[in-house]
Amino acid sequence: MLTPKTYRGYDSDGKCVIEYTAVDANDYINPAEVQTAIDKVKTAFTEQMKDVGDKLRAITADASEAIIVQGTKMDEVIEDTADALDQVPGQIYDSISGLYAEAEAAHDKIQTAANEEARNAAASYSGVVRVA
Repeated sequence: MLTPKTYRGYDSDGKCVIEYTAVDANDYINPAEVQTAIDKVKTAFTEQMKDVGDKLRAITADASEAIIVQGTKMDEVIEDTADALDQVPGQIYDSISGLYAEAEAAHDKIQTAANEEARNAAASYSGVVRVA
């Protein structure tokens, strides 16, 4: 991830006459915060789907005797549904995990522009003959 750069403008005597630091792209988009949000979504989905799956599994024994649809006991269907719910958090995480890379790319694009703006500001300052 790119970071803000500082540019100094020097006059013909080698004296620093101006210093510009680029704005931090984290002020606009912070990939670390995006990753934290992704992790929170994963945790929330994992906890909630586990809770639902556990509740379904808890009724499996009763359902095998109490619920029969067209001659078929529902305990296997309920267990399959609970197992499917266990897979949902991973699928959700897989679908949103790419957001971090997109956030980082957007961050670096913003930081590149901000760094260039800072460099140009230092270079265009009156009396500057060299920028470092």
